[in-house]
Amino acid sequence: MTSSDTTFKNKELVLMAVLALVAMALVTVAVVPSLRNKVKDAFLSSERNVVAKVSGSLSSEGPRVTVLKIQSKNSLSVEVFSQNEGGEMVLLAKLPLFENRDGYFLFKGNATNLALTDVDKDGSLEIVAPTYDDQMVPRLNIFRFNPVTKSFDRVTAPEGFEAK
Repeated sequence: MTSSDTTFKNKELVLMAVLALVAMALVTVAVVPSLRNKVKDAFLSSERNVVAKVSGSLSSEGPRVTVLKIQSKNSLSVEVFSQNEGGEMVLLAKLPLFENRDGYFLFKGNATNLALTDVDKDGSLEIVAPTYDDQMVPRLNIFRFNPVTKSFDRVTAPEGFEAK
């Protein structure tokens, strides 16, 4: 056996020992929930930014809501809150927007990226949240409150809709 053979085997043994230690550390992190959450938080940011806020009553008898447009790491969503009898804000719905770029449109002469307006002229307000898709094509996301199910339905704008 030559000297270079034993050196090569020693390097291989050291490499195997280091890889074994790394594997044991990764298994420990995967098994222990508190360690797993710390590593997950280090790599995945849960930062949420409020992009826009609007408040109003959806109809004359409907709930008074506060609507937030939230931008997370790679997504946009709309969160709708209502105030209960105790004065606390309660989450009614979290509505995903399928595009991840914030948009805007002209509403009553002002550029806005979130609005409550009567899109279909039925007397109740809808949530309007514009976005851009990956090809920068604008999308108008419209959500109507359904009082029967107490939820929000995604709708399309009526023919010839203009926010005035």
